Amino acid sequence: MLFFDINAQGCNIVLMNCLLNDTRFILIFLFISCSVNAQVALPTFQGAHRAAKPAETPWGSNCGSPTGTNNTWNYMMGYKFTPQANGMVTKLGGYFNGTKTLRLWRVSSGELLASVSVSDPDNSWAYADITPVTVTSGVQYYVALYTNSNGGAYKSGRSYPTTYGNIRIDKCSYKQSYNSDTYPSSWSGEVTNYMYGMADITFVPN
Repeated sequence: MLFFDINAQGCNIVLMNCLLNDTRFILIFLFISCSVNAQVALPTFQGAHRAAKPAETPWGSNCGSPTGTNNTWNYMMGYKFTPQANGMVTKLGGYFNGTKTLRLWRVSSGELLASVSVSDPDNSWAYADITPVTVTSGVQYYVALYTNSNGGAYKSGRSYPTTYGNIRIDKCSYKQSYNSDTYPSSWSGEVTNYMYGMADITFVPN
């Protein structure tokens, strides 16, 4: 006879084997008892969560009130800048009146990286989304708007280069009667004490 008794709480096993014959009786009793109360702790993984760094508008957040508005210039105007950290430009915008075309270039290659139309009907800061553009620390870029002969603004009394957050503004550059996706081969002027056009970016550092 073979008999098993298994307890669900652990494991209790009873084995009985009886052998009978004419001359002998052998009883083999084997008792095995095991009570297992094991708790297996699986490792808990908490994914590393890094809070997104705040977006920066280097010129819009540090300009203050413009010196003049509603100028009837026919220029492309903006600033050259050098990121101090890797990141992305997610918006282009500025301070002006009316609808303007904003553009972003990489200076070294002259490559147009983004272009967008932005409407600002009342001389205030306005930005529009672009497909995010990856920018590299130490590489110079140029953001500009075309004034379209109306609604142009400027700020005097500046001193560049100046670093705001993770963006160093290097200088203000402008070209008369120019509205093109092609990077200018020359400039009508580049200054370090004025900001003409009041173009800007939204930068999100990595």
